[in-house]
Amino acid sequence: MFGRVGGKTKLRKQIVSKIPEHKIYVEPFVGGGSVFFEKEPVQTNAINDLDNDIYNIYVDMKNVGDTMTDKNFFPEKELFWTLMKQTEFKNDSDRLYRNLYISLNSFSCDRTSFVGPGYVKTRKKTINSSTGKKWKTTKWKKFLNNNNVDIHNEDFASIIKQYDSEDTFIYLDPPYSKSSKDYVVGGIDPYQIFDALHGIKSKFILSYDNSHEIKKIFSKYNIVQVETKYSRAGEINNYIGRELLISNF
Repeated sequence: MFGRVGGKTKLRKQIVSKIPEHKIYVEPFVGGGSVFFEKEPVQTNAINDLDNDIYNIYVDMKNVGDTMTDKNFFPEKELFWTLMKQTEFKNDSDRLYRNLYISLNSFSCDRTSFVGPGYVKTRKKTINSSTGKKWKTTKWKKFLNNNNVDIHNEDFASIIKQYDSEDTFIYLDPPYSKSSKDYVVGGIDPYQIFDALHGIKSKFILSYDNSHEIKKIFSKYNIVQVETKYSRAGEINNYIGRELLISNF
């Protein structure tokens, strides 16, 4: 639906192709929802994000997403920083616009810094309209309302426990480690992920960065190395990287 640091836009089709049959779908770290919106919905669909702004995007999109179609999402530095400081909102539509604008116009979708002049120049060449129609917000609103989507703002482990069953499939895309010496990123230790998945009835696929330590921690599971392209906002050239898809089936 929108970009997010570490999003799976480039890998979403490959990941979806590996998902087994299931009746309950769960994403404890939904982020921008690349995999969630790519796959076919099932009987029960549950998404979760501990970031309040990301959580609110989904809740507000479900309720008032159609009100975004005439909004201006063109990158403007002054507007970006004004919205970054905004903490009070007239209504859900006002909050949704603020959170979407920041996600769409932050560098690498990090929601902390403006995209910069290079990206603005690129957008001027490629966008004929500055309206929200480009972002298909009405389509997303319908998707969230028509497919029995439960939206949560909780700890990932509690979501796994809540929905765990033999009919459940869980896709996890947690914050990645920065280096071989730093494995606690965004407050998520991979050992916490391991503990939450240990002994569950559900089938799962876990995306992680390609590192020796991650391979060691999850060595009891099936691990496949996949190639993907990385790029940053405003950059033309992509570079090839490798990530891990870890599963219990």
